[in-house]
Amino acid sequence: MLKKFLAGLGIDGAKVNFVIDNEVVELGGVVSGNVYVSGGGVDQVIEEITIALEVSSRYKAGDHIRHVNQEIASGVIAKQLAVKANSPEFKIPIRFELPYNIPISTNNTKYQFRTNLDIPNAVDAKDIDTITIKPNLLVQCLLDAIGILGFRSKADSGSFNGKFQQFEFVPTRFLKGKLDELEVYFEAHEDRINVMLQIDKKVRGLFASAMDDLDLDERHVNFSLLKNQLVSREQTSEILASIIQQEYDKIPC
Repeated sequence: MLKKFLAGLGIDGAKVNFVIDNEVVELGGVVSGNVYVSGGGVDQVIEEITIALEVSSRYKAGDHIRHVNQEIASGVIAKQLAVKANSPEFKIPIRFELPYNIPISTNNTKYQFRTNLDIPNAVDAKDIDTITIKPNLLVQCLLDAIGILGFRSKADSGSFNGKFQQFEFVPTRFLKGKLDELEVYFEAHEDRINVMLQIDKKVRGLFASAMDDLDLDERHVNFSLLKNQLVSREQTSEILASIIQQEYDKIPC
């Protein structure tokens, strides 16, 4: 009776452990591994085993720092499992394909897998495993091209607000002294990247504050970069430089 009571509290109950083959995976890549389940001190029935990929981030909203926790994907990997007391560990193979259009891991944006055993009338057993999601080749080419132009990433760049991920850069060479900052948002796909740039012109003089308040010193542009435009970072940087220059020239003096 005591063992059943303790198992109901999650003490000496069934246990779960997700062992990931590769803890660093690129956008659109495959996460593989095994979920290991072992019996506790009493017989238990596991109603279902679920795995969820979760992202957390902190971002700036006005003068405030906010936090977001969001589930990217989840699924049931097993149902109605009878686990005998002290039964040997068994494993369930896992293979999960990451979406392309999700945030990448940064200093502010982190990922984890949450594996959960749903056990009726008991505290659910769970396992938390971190994972790093890095850019795929197309996204890395875009980021490298921005770097080639001399744009330096700001400290809080890469924040995710639950809808989109914001990358902020300051110029150190191209348009240095003319741009305040460059904000980059993108949505990755297998064969292209949809990009949105916010170009902030550095404005001085009597009306600088008024222009800033009215967003007259900003320019927004949306475009797509196809796979064949994301082969060479030098080629991509030339495309970006042309677009940024054209849009900068449209901002009122």
